Formats: sequence, structure tokens, C-alpha cells
Amino acid sequence: MSSQYEKMLEDAMGAYQRQREHFDETRNEVDTATSSATSARREVTATVGRTGELTELSFPTGAYKRMAPAELASVIVQTVAAAREKSVAAAAELMAPMLPPGISAEDLMSGKVDVNALFSARVPGFEEGNLP
Repeated sequence: MSSQYEKMLEDAMGAYQRQREHFDETRNEVDTATSSATSARREVTATVGRTGELTELSFPTGAYKRMAPAELASVIVQTVAAAREKSVAAAAELMAPMLPPGISAEDLMSGKVDVNALFSARVPGFEEGNLP
């Protein structure tokens, strides 16, 4: 009976280790991911990091030179927003398989999910605002 118990424990530890490694790999992918978007008429390309911070802005053509400042500013803002949306969607796609059923990865990654409420609803005795 002891060897059967040891085998079960060994299998459980192996499964835990594989899951932990997968989580670490996924977290690294999310942490290092970037997303880019280019405006419809190729005036500007914006690249953002995983949290949506602008990391690069480029002008692939000379089209921006013919634009009024306000029009160019609007295109830049829209293109950065599109890159941020792509970033959230990409991170959500990576994280979705690790989340419990019923939790939208995209809502979680975009900040639409109240994490404190989520924990307090799922963890008995959890005090709101005190994440483990």
C-alpha cells in the first residue's frame, strides 16, 4: 500500500510541476509580448507592450506629412488604441486555458473583472481587498 501511495504522490507532484512550468512559460510569453497596429492608410504604426504602454511609433510612409496636425493626432490615438486591443486579445488567448470556467480572459485582461469580488465570491472567508 505504501508504494501505491508513493506512486500517487509522485504522479501528483509531476502533474503539479508540469502545470507550474506551463504557467511560468505562459506568464513569460504574456510579459514579453508586444502588439502592433498600422493605420488603414499606413500613416502610422504603433507597437505596445503587454500592459498597453507605447513602445514604438513609426511612420511607414510619407503620408503623415500631408495631414493636418489634429488629423495625425487622431490617427495616432486610434492606432495606439487598436494595438492595445490586440495586446489584450493576445494575452487573453494565452491565459484563457488556465482560468476557471465562467471567467472571461479578455474581460480579466482588460480590467473589466473586479478581482477582489471574484476572490470573495469563490474563496470562503476571503476579505475583500486582501489578495493572498
